[in-house]
Amino acid sequence: MTLLRKSVSLLLFGVLGLTSSRPDPHRVDAAPPINPDVLLEGNVVTMNADRDIIHNASVLVRDGRIAAIWRGGKPPDGVSLAGVVRAPLGPHAIIYPGLINLHDHPFFDMLPVWRAPSSHQQPQVGRPLGTEPYANRYQWNSAPLTQEFMRLVQNPATMMTSGAGLARLSESIKFAKARMILGGTTTTQGGGTSDTDPVLARNVDAFNFGRLKVFSRVGSINAISAGEQSQVQQGMAAGFVDAWLVHLAEGVRDGDRRAGDPFSSRAEFATLKSKHLLTDATVIVHGAGLEPEDFVEMANAPAARADGIGDGRGAKLVWSPLSNLLLYGRTAAVYDAVAAGVTVSLGTDWSPSGSPNLLTELKIADRALRDDAILGSRRHIVPGLSVGNDQDRGTAERALDQLLVEMVTINPAQAVRWDDQVGSIEVGKVADLLVIDGDSEGSHGAPESPYRRLIDATEKDVALVMVGGAAVAGDVDVMAEIKGDDFEIVSSETSCFDKAIDVTVPAVPNGSQTFGQITSLLRDGLGALGGDHPPAGGGPSSPFANTWSYLKARIPGASGLPDLFFNFALIQFFGATPDGKVNLESIALPPVFVADDHWWFATLAGAGDPQPPYAAYASNSNYAFSGNDLRERYDAAQCPVH
Repeated sequence: MTLLRKSVSLLLFGVLGLTSSRPDPHRVDAAPPINPDVLLEGNVVTMNADRDIIHNASVLVRDGRIAAIWRGGKPPDGVSLAGVVRAPLGPHAIIYPGLINLHDHPFFDMLPVWRAPSSHQQPQVGRPLGTEPYANRYQWNSAPLTQEFMRLVQNPATMMTSGAGLARLSESIKFAKARMILGGTTTTQGGGTSDTDPVLARNVDAFNFGRLKVFSRVGSINAISAGEQSQVQQGMAAGFVDAWLVHLAEGVRDGDRRAGDPFSSRAEFATLKSKHLLTDATVIVHGAGLEPEDFVEMANAPAARADGIGDGRGAKLVWSPLSNLLLYGRTAAVYDAVAAGVTVSLGTDWSPSGSPNLLTELKIADRALRDDAILGSRRHIVPGLSVGNDQDRGTAERALDQLLVEMVTINPAQAVRWDDQVGSIEVGKVADLLVIDGDSEGSHGAPESPYRRLIDATEKDVALVMVGGAAVAGDVDVMAEIKGDDFEIVSSETSCFDKAIDVTVPAVPNGSQTFGQITSLLRDGLGALGGDHPPAGGGPSSPFANTWSYLKARIPGASGLPDLFFNFALIQFFGATPDGKVNLESIALPPVFVADDHWWFATLAGAGDPQPPYAAYASNSNYAFSGNDLRERYDAAQCPVH
């Protein structure tokens, strides 16, 4: 027995020496692909300082930038259209800046929504029944972690992304980016410096526009070391930091804490201030525990630079409503933030409790801001957004729609000081663009407008997405006109539509992988977590009754090990359930399109699902949306049977 334990320990730290750290960054200096000049025609939502909307407009994309914009068909003097590809957009085409997602954890985005287990009783923090919503992030993601969270979130993400496991970090990030791109997102966040491949969407944390000046911190501000604090302060003072994204106050406000809960999420804001880290380069992620007076302090935060030069916008906020509501039943007081003058952006957080792209998160934000049971009762505090006091309702609704679109375009660009490059459609800016096609009649009492059209749009309506002037996704005929046959077709089984996407950049490592290959590798890897003989109906299994030949064959150094030896290494590293089973199970890769994700809709509605991605267990529905309300927006009628 002693020899077996020693052997298992050696395997654990060798073959399965998995950690939460990421691979060292490898800078890729590859020549960008050659893209044709493209002409886009439609209505243009510029999101410039005047929020101009140009009807019957043309946008010329040349050398990765917006070369010209004009109204009508005739180009201005000096603008030649020789050799330009005219994108075959429909009569209802609307051109927007590409959407910018300022909060994500793409290492986890190959996973389906995770349902908080109702068995997670925490009487020491005011959750004696386990059915109460969590009050802060440390209740669900800090030790001791629930076996369900470990089995369905932490363990599979570690196995899939670690180089000592299946080493599918690159595929995981590409899958996350593909779902973002198909939903109109041209920039996302959270990839860290390990995500340097110029494939699909931009990564906020990587090198962009000739600079690397955006940094982030996920860990508790209470645990920041003196060295890191000094480094951030000095970097801000010297002008080396345009934005510092910090997870802060992710939890309920103090008035919503239950009896017995000793932790104040709001207190993290006081800690931030005490460490002199509240500046105009600070971007607070979540901020759900903050009070109105905290947002006033954010808006008045001083310039980070020692010379006093700043952007005049104070500290910023990134809002992730779906993740907040599913985990805590509450979300940030966004109207109070807006009323104080804080720049607010949207972020998806991650797939275990968030949205797969910003088009989807926009709908959650739209619902939250208009629902009195969530945030709508505070709408009256923002001039121009109130629907009372005899103010024209249509004008107020349109103004709120405009604010929502600002949260995914110009606001995040300003938050990370990229607004000189992206976030609006202006001559000279980089051509990160989204084209939505299709008609709309408005919803939630809001009049039809280009802003409302974007909020109501789904992946089905995405006609074209360009990143740096390169067409990366869109309608098949549009992509074919621009790229020939250099794309793949992805289909929605539920809503009967096809989209084209190009994930390949042959000049970079693994850049020739197709999207089909990427999804197959992820699907096979997640499925293999259940072993060769998974229990009927899913769930964990005994190391004595199962083998994991797929994992053995692909984990470095494991192929020649005896099955029992390998099985015990799995249980030693990934943990065991109370009845001695390996805390892994087969998981279904989420669908590419939201319309096909029945589990996501069922989770939001607090309902069951006949086809869950993992075995059912007693779960807690912290906040139930009306599932039909959201589902209808995705036009999720069943495909006709031929």
